Amino acid sequence: MKICPKCDAQNSNKAPVCKNCGANLNETPDVEPAEYAEEKPPYHLGLAILFFFLSFIVSSVKMLIPENIDYPDYSKPWVYLYYAAIIAGVVFLILGFVCMRGLLKAKPIPGKGIFVIMLSIIVSCLVLMDVFSVGQTLILGHNEAKISEQLETLEDSF
Repeated sequence: MKICPKCDAQNSNKAPVCKNCGANLNETPDVEPAEYAEEKPPYHLGLAILFFFLSFIVSSVKMLIPENIDYPDYSKPWVYLYYAAIIAGVVFLILGFVCMRGLLKAKPIPGKGIFVIMLSIIVSCLVLMDVFSVGQTLILGHNEAKISEQLETLEDSF
């Protein structure tokens, strides 16, 4: 495509003169249309899937720990492994959401993105249930132990 040096009109490559002003186009170089580089999306769906999958696996594996977590015995290493698994699940969940940054702004949302959104909701629910169960265990478990000790001392006094 040739562009006229006088009026900036676009003409075909074979045109000897400008169709707009009649200027000679033979001394002007051919101009190729600009190619736009595709911008990479601001999100990383593969990494998001990986982090959500790791969060799910860590949350699931902690169920294999052979410990009554309602009344934890802190002399055993399994208890600390249980809490470390919950912390790792939360960290992987946060990293998954960081990788999803900008996904909802994409028009249209890719099919893989919809899968990642559904996966994030499911894994978030699982991890949040773990976090709330730990809070309940830490608060209620120690209170129940203290209450049972107090009841035993009262029974012994009678």
